[in-house]
Amino acid sequence: MAEKTVLFDALGDSAKHTALVGFAKFYIEKYYNEGLDLLAQIDVSGHVADINQWLIDNDSFLKEEKLDGLVADRGDNMAALLVALKAPFTANGQPETPWETWFKDEIGQAQQGR
Repeated sequence: MAEKTVLFDALGDSAKHTALVGFAKFYIEKYYNEGLDLLAQIDVSGHVADINQWLIDNDSFLKEEKLDGLVADRGDNMAALLVALKAPFTANGQPETPWETWFKDEIGQAQQGR
């Protein structure tokens, strides 16, 4: 039987933190390598711009410093973005679908004129 999934808002505090850290790792990777156009199209409230500005301002940070700082300083923006993405999570804060797979699936749907 498949594990029950919930949206970000329904997660407990510990699971939300786990979800934020996992999403931040994915976000940073996309920011530096492939771009975030897909996320920017979903985000209608400017959260991607706020997160990206933080990354620009702290570009000299080491990878772990960026991850920790992003979660600490832009956690609210990331949480709001996760709500907008409507991606399901397991109760422990793991995405139902790995972020990389989710991204590829969403890109594929967008290319078909969603």
